[in-house]
Amino acid sequence: MIRRTTALAALTLTLTAGCAGATTERATKPAPLTSPTASPVVAGPPWYDDVAPATAATTVGPKGSACTLSMTFSVPAEWKAKAVKGGADFTLGPAVPLCEIDAKPAGHIGFLRVWQITGATPLNPQDTVDKYLAAFDTAKEQQYRRTKAGPLDAFEATWTEDGERKRAILVSTLYGKLMITLGGLDTEEFEAMLPAYQLVKSSANLPK
Repeated sequence: MIRRTTALAALTLTLTAGCAGATTERATKPAPLTSPTASPVVAGPPWYDDVAPATAATTVGPKGSACTLSMTFSVPAEWKAKAVKGGADFTLGPAVPLCEIDAKPAGHIGFLRVWQITGATPLNPQDTVDKYLAAFDTAKEQQYRRTKAGPLDAFEATWTEDGERKRAILVSTLYGKLMITLGGLDTEEFEAMLPAYQLVKSSANLPK
Protein backbone atom coordinates (compact mmCIF):
# COMPACT_ATOMS: atom_id res chain seq x y z
CA MET A 1 0.00 0.00 0.00
CA ILE A 2 2.79 2.48 0.88
CA ARG A 3 4.53 1.94 -2.48
CA ARG A 4 1.29 2.37 -4.46
CA THR A 5 -0.01 5.33 -2.44
CA THR A 6 3.30 7.19 -2.55
CA ALA A 7 3.67 6.77 -6.31
CA LEU A 8 0.14 7.91 -7.16
CA ALA A 9 0.20 10.78 -4.68
CA ALA A 10 3.44 12.02 -6.21
CA LEU A 11 1.99 11.55 -9.67
CA THR A 12 -0.85 13.97 -9.01
CA LEU A 13 1.67 16.67 -8.09
CA THR A 14 3.85 16.39 -11.20
CA LEU A 15 1.77 17.70 -14.08
CA THR A 16 2.81 19.92 -16.98
CA ALA A 17 1.39 20.81 -20.39
CA GLY A 18 2.84 18.32 -22.89
CA CYS A 19 2.96 14.56 -23.49
CA ALA A 20 5.48 12.32 -25.19
CA GLY A 21 3.09 9.55 -26.14
CA ALA A 22 3.86 9.47 -29.88
CA THR A 23 7.08 8.61 -31.64
CA THR A 24 8.43 10.18 -34.79
CA GLU A 25 8.44 7.01 -36.89
CA ARG A 26 5.11 5.66 -38.09
CA ALA A 27 4.43 1.93 -38.09
CA THR A 28 2.37 0.26 -40.77
CA LYS A 29 -0.45 -0.94 -38.51
CA PRO A 30 -1.18 -1.50 -34.82
CA ALA A 31 0.17 -4.67 -33.27
CA PRO A 32 -2.79 -6.96 -32.52
CA LEU A 33 -3.90 -7.81 -29.00
CA THR A 34 -4.85 -11.39 -28.29
CA SER A 35 -6.67 -13.06 -25.44
CA PRO A 36 -7.84 -16.64 -24.85
CA THR A 37 -11.43 -15.68 -24.07
CA ALA A 38 -14.05 -13.01 -24.77
CA SER A 39 -16.89 -11.91 -22.50
CA PRO A 40 -20.52 -11.19 -23.42
CA VAL A 41 -22.18 -7.88 -22.67
CA VAL A 42 -22.80 -7.70 -18.93
CA ALA A 43 -25.09 -5.31 -17.04
CA GLY A 44 -24.01 -4.05 -13.64
CA PRO A 45 -20.79 -5.00 -11.86
CA PRO A 46 -18.13 -5.86 -12.61
CA TRP A 47 -18.29 -4.62 -16.25
CA TYR A 48 -21.22 -2.16 -16.17
CA ASP A 49 -21.82 -2.53 -19.91
CA ASP A 50 -25.26 -1.00 -19.45
CA VAL A 51 -23.73 2.39 -18.51
CA ALA A 52 -24.11 4.81 -21.42
CA PRO A 53 -21.17 7.02 -22.44
CA ALA A 54 -21.13 10.63 -21.29
CA THR A 55 -21.52 13.45 -23.78
CA ALA A 56 -18.25 14.34 -25.51
CA ALA A 57 -16.82 17.81 -24.89
CA THR A 58 -13.02 17.77 -25.23
CA THR A 59 -10.68 15.67 -27.37
CA VAL A 60 -7.46 14.43 -25.78
CA GLY A 61 -4.51 13.16 -27.79
CA PRO A 62 -4.17 15.30 -30.96
CA LYS A 63 -1.25 17.65 -31.39
CA GLY A 64 -2.02 20.90 -29.64
CA SER A 65 -4.21 19.26 -27.00
CA ALA A 66 -3.22 19.02 -23.35
CA CYS A 67 -1.63 15.60 -24.01
CA THR A 68 -0.23 14.55 -27.37
CA LEU A 69 -0.74 10.79 -27.62
CA SER A 70 -0.65 7.99 -30.17
CA MET A 71 -4.43 7.73 -29.89
CA THR A 72 -7.28 10.20 -29.41
CA PHE A 73 -10.44 10.07 -27.33
CA SER A 74 -13.11 12.36 -25.92
CA VAL A 75 -13.78 13.33 -22.31
CA PRO A 76 -16.79 15.06 -20.75
CA ALA A 77 -17.01 18.78 -20.03
CA GLU A 78 -14.90 20.06 -17.13
CA TRP A 79 -12.65 17.00 -16.95
CA LYS A 80 -9.15 18.52 -17.09
CA ALA A 81 -6.26 16.78 -18.85
CA LYS A 82 -2.65 17.52 -17.97
CA ALA A 83 0.52 15.79 -19.07
CA VAL A 84 2.67 14.01 -16.50
CA LYS A 85 6.13 15.42 -15.98
CA GLY A 86 8.85 12.90 -15.22
CA GLY A 87 6.58 9.94 -15.82
CA ALA A 88 9.47 7.48 -15.76
CA ASP A 89 9.83 8.17 -12.04
CA PHE A 90 6.34 6.77 -11.44
CA THR A 91 6.45 3.57 -13.50
CA LEU A 92 4.19 0.77 -12.30
CA GLY A 93 5.31 -2.51 -13.85
CA PRO A 94 5.59 -1.86 -17.61
CA ALA A 95 3.35 1.24 -17.43
CA VAL A 96 4.73 4.79 -17.58
CA PRO A 97 2.19 7.59 -16.95
CA LEU A 98 1.73 10.09 -19.77
CA CYS A 99 -1.48 11.95 -19.04
CA GLU A 100 -3.80 12.51 -16.09
CA ILE A 101 -7.42 13.61 -16.52
CA ASP A 102 -8.86 15.02 -13.32
CA ALA A 103 -12.56 14.65 -12.54
CA LYS A 104 -12.60 17.12 -9.62
CA PRO A 105 -13.66 20.14 -11.73
CA ALA A 106 -16.68 18.06 -12.79
CA GLY A 107 -17.55 17.29 -9.15
CA HIS A 108 -16.00 13.84 -8.77
CA ILE A 109 -12.95 12.56 -6.89
CA GLY A 110 -10.92 10.42 -9.25
CA PHE A 111 -8.83 10.27 -12.38
CA LEU A 112 -8.51 8.76 -15.80
CA ARG A 113 -4.83 8.09 -16.48
CA VAL A 114 -3.07 7.21 -19.72
CA TRP A 115 0.01 4.98 -19.51
CA GLN A 116 2.60 4.03 -22.13
CA ILE A 117 3.47 0.33 -22.06
CA THR A 118 7.23 0.00 -22.33
CA GLY A 119 9.90 -2.67 -22.45
CA ALA A 120 9.72 -6.20 -23.81
CA THR A 121 6.03 -6.68 -23.05
CA PRO A 122 4.56 -10.19 -23.35
CA LEU A 123 2.39 -11.09 -26.33
CA ASN A 124 -0.41 -11.94 -23.93
CA PRO A 125 -1.98 -8.64 -22.80
CA GLN A 126 -3.16 -10.20 -19.56
CA ASP A 127 0.48 -10.60 -18.56
CA THR A 128 1.01 -6.89 -19.22
CA VAL A 129 -1.95 -5.91 -17.04
CA ASP A 130 -0.90 -8.36 -14.33
CA LYS A 131 2.57 -6.80 -14.18
CA TYR A 132 0.92 -3.42 -13.67
CA LEU A 133 -1.36 -4.82 -10.96
CA ALA A 134 1.60 -6.44 -9.22
CA ALA A 135 2.64 -2.93 -8.15
CA PHE A 136 -0.53 -2.77 -6.04
CA ASP A 137 -0.57 -4.67 -2.78
CA THR A 138 -4.32 -5.26 -2.64
CA ALA A 139 -5.48 -5.96 -6.21
CA LYS A 140 -8.07 -8.76 -6.10
CA GLU A 141 -10.98 -10.25 -8.06
CA GLN A 142 -9.34 -9.65 -11.44
CA GLN A 143 -11.39 -10.35 -14.55
CA TYR A 144 -10.34 -9.86 -18.18
CA ARG A 145 -11.85 -9.74 -21.65
CA ARG A 146 -11.16 -8.86 -25.26
CA THR A 147 -13.02 -5.79 -26.46
CA LYS A 148 -12.81 -2.76 -28.75
CA ALA A 149 -11.87 0.82 -28.00
CA GLY A 150 -13.64 2.56 -30.85
CA PRO A 151 -12.37 0.60 -33.89
CA LEU A 152 -9.12 -0.43 -32.15
CA ASP A 153 -8.30 -3.84 -30.71
CA ALA A 154 -8.28 -3.67 -26.93
CA PHE A 155 -8.06 -5.77 -23.79
CA GLU A 156 -9.97 -4.81 -20.66
CA ALA A 157 -9.48 -5.60 -17.00
CA THR A 158 -11.56 -5.01 -13.89
CA TRP A 159 -10.45 -5.62 -10.32
CA THR A 160 -10.91 -4.43 -6.76
CA GLU A 161 -8.32 -2.58 -4.73
CA ASP A 162 -8.91 -2.05 -1.03
CA GLY A 163 -12.45 -3.22 -1.80
CA GLU A 164 -13.03 -0.53 -4.44
CA ARG A 165 -13.69 -1.32 -8.11
CA LYS A 166 -11.06 -0.26 -10.70
CA ARG A 167 -10.85 -0.52 -14.49
CA ALA A 168 -8.19 -0.54 -17.21
CA ILE A 169 -8.20 -0.90 -20.98
CA LEU A 170 -5.11 -1.76 -23.00
CA VAL A 171 -5.19 -0.43 -26.57
CA SER A 172 -2.99 -1.27 -29.55
CA THR A 173 -1.90 1.86 -31.49
CA LEU A 174 0.49 2.55 -34.36
CA TYR A 175 3.24 3.38 -31.85
CA GLY A 176 2.80 0.62 -29.32
CA LYS A 177 0.30 -0.01 -26.56
CA LEU A 178 -1.40 2.52 -24.32
CA MET A 179 -3.37 1.70 -21.19
CA ILE A 180 -6.14 3.88 -19.76
CA THR A 181 -7.14 3.37 -16.14
CA LEU A 182 -10.06 4.65 -14.08
CA GLY A 183 -9.97 4.97 -10.32
CA GLY A 184 -12.01 6.89 -7.78
CA LEU A 185 -12.13 7.63 -4.09
CA ASP A 186 -14.70 4.88 -3.50
CA THR A 187 -17.19 2.70 -5.35
CA GLU A 188 -19.77 5.49 -5.48
CA GLU A 189 -17.30 7.81 -7.18
CA PHE A 190 -16.15 5.02 -9.50
CA GLU A 191 -19.70 4.36 -10.66
CA ALA A 192 -20.35 8.09 -11.09
CA MET A 193 -17.31 8.36 -13.37
CA LEU A 194 -18.09 5.27 -15.47
CA PRO A 195 -19.91 7.30 -18.18
CA ALA A 196 -16.66 9.21 -18.74
CA TYR A 197 -14.73 5.94 -19.05
CA GLN A 198 -17.33 4.58 -21.47
CA LEU A 199 -16.97 7.76 -23.54
CA VAL A 200 -13.20 7.30 -23.69
CA LYS A 201 -13.64 3.68 -24.72
CA SER A 202 -16.24 4.35 -27.42
CA SER A 203 -14.51 7.42 -28.90
CA ALA A 204 -10.94 6.08 -29.03
CA ASN A 205 -9.22 6.22 -32.42
CA LEU A 206 -5.90 6.81 -34.12
CA PRO A 207 -4.83 10.43 -34.69
CA LYS A 208 -5.83 11.85 -38.08
